[in-house]
Amino acid sequence: MNKTPLFLTALAVFSASSLSARENAIRQLGAGRQLPAAAPAAAPASAAAGGTLTIYAYPPRKILDWSTPKEVLADFAGIAAGQGLASGPKIDFVSDFGEAGSIPRTYKSTMGHTIAHVQCALPDGTPYESWSSFSGQDFMEVDKELILTRKIGLGALYQDYIDGHIISGVENQMRLIYYKGRHGNAPRYWQQSIDGQSCGRVRDMVEFFKSFHFPKNSTLQDLAARPAERTLYFTSNLDPYITYMARKLDRTAKVGGGCAPYGLGLLKAAWKYDYTLDSVFTLRLAVSERLIGGIPDESGRIREVTIDELTGSLGESWTYPGYRNREFRNYDPYRIWTFIGGVNACLTGDAGSCSPEASSWLATRNGRVLPGPVQTMSDTRMVQTNPGGHNGPSQHNVTETVRMQGIIVD
Repeated sequence: MNKTPLFLTALAVFSASSLSARENAIRQLGAGRQLPAAAPAAAPASAAAGGTLTIYAYPPRKILDWSTPKEVLADFAGIAAGQGLASGPKIDFVSDFGEAGSIPRTYKSTMGHTIAHVQCALPDGTPYESWSSFSGQDFMEVDKELILTRKIGLGALYQDYIDGHIISGVENQMRLIYYKGRHGNAPRYWQQSIDGQSCGRVRDMVEFFKSFHFPKNSTLQDLAARPAERTLYFTSNLDPYITYMARKLDRTAKVGGGCAPYGLGLLKAAWKYDYTLDSVFTLRLAVSERLIGGIPDESGRIREVTIDELTGSLGESWTYPGYRNREFRNYDPYRIWTFIGGVNACLTGDAGSCSPEASSWLATRNGRVLPGPVQTMSDTRMVQTNPGGHNGPSQHNVTETVRMQGIIVD
């Protein structure tokens, strides 16, 4: 079997769920549990104002080994191969944009994913609800150009892909219900109480990112023709919340990110994110420029790094003596998922699964975190079976159910 497409897929999704490596003072425009020094006067709140913001996370199908580039690429490739070989019915849906789509009934994730659900009321009592998540890089021709032709190697981690988009609506629920994790791993949730003012800020950020939507049948040429200020980048170089705030100050500011920073960015918009958790949620790597193609090498020529090199001896280390390192860091759905599980374990008395990070964090929360009830989601579909049978294909209803543990944060 030709392994190249698998590694193209691996490098394409490798930069998902990203966090900017160049955060700056824009963070101070709205952050964590710290309110602005002078908050604007609020309108009288309706008694029904507020609600919940829920962040769902699930891990990759197989927990990734980040010890070396070679190992993590092999893990990505293995999951991608399983996705490619999987057979079975598709789950159809229609997005909030009125566009049809589908996912496999045995949906497997390569990197993991983070999904946000906000259900709340504005200060005047107006209800707002939205399911959304951030995705992108769906064009294989881009991977082929970067990886096979230009041979940029792990430079793919630092690319700004022009097809970033918001998955809006029921597809997010389908991803939770039909997700198939190894060893029975199920998605987990973080449910955050928010007030009416927070509801408005979260709504504004969700609708801002949805405004970058492009038709599902858009070509790469269509997207390339869009002006930069109308392009949403799928990238490890930008943080959605920071770029959203920057756009308020500069209409030409670049906007982008990935799934996990988008979900956590909504917590930031609600002024509910705890920045002390950045180190817990973040995957951080030092990547040698020896592994990055498309940049000048020590002789001034443009370096090329091939797939064969990365899956061979060159991929046995992230760093090499004599070469500069570049930082790669991203909010990681797997780390979010793991932390939620650790907190839940601490709260329910499961000492064996109560992680030190979770225990330490809970000590700072003064009892304002509770174990959440098991959330159940179900979907019933008519499924066609036995297509080659003597009596022709048959159909029957199949119900898929997911049960998710989580935490409730005040």
